Amino acid sequence: MANDEKRLWSSRLSFMRTKRVIFTLGATHILRPKTDTSDDSQQPIDVNTTADGIMTAPGDWKPNNSSRISEGTPLRIMSLGASLVRGEFSTGDVGFRKTMRDELVDLGVVVNMVGSQRFGDMLDNDLEAYGGNRVSQIHDHATHIVPQLQPNLFLIQVGTNNVLQNRDVDKAGAHMEDFISYLLRASPRSTVIFSTCLTNTVPNCEPMILDVNRQYRDLIKKFASKPVLLAEMHPSEGFPGRPQSIDIGPDGTHPTDYGYSLMGRIFTKSIQEADRKGYLQWPVENGLEKDGDEGRAEETTASSELPPTTSTTTKTNPTQAATTTKG
Repeated sequence: MANDEKRLWSSRLSFMRTKRVIFTLGATHILRPKTDTSDDSQQPIDVNTTADGIMTAPGDWKPNNSSRISEGTPLRIMSLGASLVRGEFSTGDVGFRKTMRDELVDLGVVVNMVGSQRFGDMLDNDLEAYGGNRVSQIHDHATHIVPQLQPNLFLIQVGTNNVLQNRDVDKAGAHMEDFISYLLRASPRSTVIFSTCLTNTVPNCEPMILDVNRQYRDLIKKFASKPVLLAEMHPSEGFPGRPQSIDIGPDGTHPTDYGYSLMGRIFTKSIQEADRKGYLQWPVENGLEKDGDEGRAEETTASSELPPTTSTTTKTNPTQAATTTKG
């Protein structure tokens, strides 16, 4: 009988110890309650995000031949997209590009904006942007000029036309992934900064804008150990200095001058973050000027002929490109 009582107390003591261990482990989050994993919105966001709303995949990776702006690394920047990148409806058609370029120059950066077109009332106004383009269309255009110019920095702002045209909205993220992957292959020393879409006041468009932006935020997770950043442009995420609906013009899509200037500042901060992370690399030496303003004072600031608005078949003639890009 005494042995039975000892076994009973031993069993109770073992049970109490087990409860104590379970409680301790639970309190330190080693044991966690089961959660429903079917809702992705409940899962932790596995990205690095700065206070300025600039996102990168996790980790401290940087290329072996990383080169810092403080070391004199020049930026050969190609801006890719549609009418928002062109700066349409802004004063002088400079959009975000002039604000961003001026800020970079003030920081001591040597800048050359490159592309097959010239647009906007600024000397260094080269770009690769076509009004009405969706993600897949600007990807197609890029294949005809990127191998020649070899930018070391791409800025992408595209996706709104997928929404406005209601074309491939559900594929915007996949198309952007293909686009970015192509740019990294075609210009191996490049860093890519792409952005979410701006808020849109065209009736019934904002829900689709939010959908595209969710796809882009999910996409950045796929670029671990790659020089890719996502710049948050939409106010829904609560970051300061984002264009609000009041900063969008009467057509519901294109920003006011102030809205464009906010975009420029966001891109500047994104470039600074790319530099801080060591993503930037010295551009390929291919005969292009390091400073895009060099020798341009007497030139026209516009291309003599612009491509069709939504063409997907326009090919850049290398000879023609040589006359519209700085060499």
